Amino acid sequence: MKILILGAGAIGGFFGAHLIKSGANVSFLVREKRKDELKKSGINIFSINGELKVNPKLLDKNLSGQHFDVIILTNKSYDLIESIREIKPYVNKTVIIPLLNGMAHYEILDKEFGKEKIFGGTAYISTAMNNYGSIQQITSRASIKFGPRTQKNINIANEFYEICKETEFECDFSDHIELDLWKKYVLIGATAASTVLFQKTLGEISATTYGKSLIIKIHEECRNIVLSKGYDIGIEAKNYNLKLITDKGSLLKASMLRDFESGKKTECEHILGYLIELAKRNNVQCDLIKSAHTRIQVGL
Repeated sequence: MKILILGAGAIGGFFGAHLIKSGANVSFLVREKRKDELKKSGINIFSINGELKVNPKLLDKNLSGQHFDVIILTNKSYDLIESIREIKPYVNKTVIIPLLNGMAHYEILDKEFGKEKIFGGTAYISTAMNNYGSIQQITSRASIKFGPRTQKNINIANEFYEICKETEFECDFSDHIELDLWKKYVLIGATAASTVLFQKTLGEISATTYGKSLIIKIHEECRNIVLSKGYDIGIEAKNYNLKLITDKGSLLKASMLRDFESGKKTECEHILGYLIELAKRNNVQCDLIKSAHTRIQVGL
């Protein structure tokens, strides 16, 4: 199986490096600046489990005619249209697994390639990339959950799952990936809104007098919005989320906030903006999410 990963940042670089370590046939499609970094230093990962360095196979954009069985998207949501243009020449009998935050991108990808080619995919990991291009794994958990959203391409899904099982990260083949994606969206939305609104890690917020209760209210807004779409995340997912995001020892900070603090473009519209749009459609209150959205717009 030939695998192409678009992007070798904190997410793409982490999972791609571990796939390479396990023996998978992985290529990367990256921008020229990142390509130069990778040629010079490779992909370097630092975590509590130790260090990992691999020298990745980098795709030459000038070479046409190559096709891949699986393409994994790890780009930022605001780069989606450009990403579609970049991967189009390599799509044939291919499935695409987007590991993007949020949900809005599925409509765009389905329209471009057909729903049968677009698997549901989500990553559970907290990573960051430093100024030297190295990847730091912040929390111990590292897993991918994916699955087909139609009854087609099941054979490719099974083969990719077998490959992932040989890696050091966890992999879950989901038969109800749509619900799983909405569950993750609640978690991402609550984490983003909370840390952006208060400009601190979840642990720092939870340790204050009223921080924990406000995080819980933000999570409830996100959950109610998703419920209005017809997806009930259930009590187990709710309890898991709340335990994670109200942990006083948590070092988690949304990538949206990290990007903003670094002067980078954020995924505010794709994550918080889309939640607000869904809330408006279904008449759901989301004042705290709106406050976080406004905080990004006016500047922290």
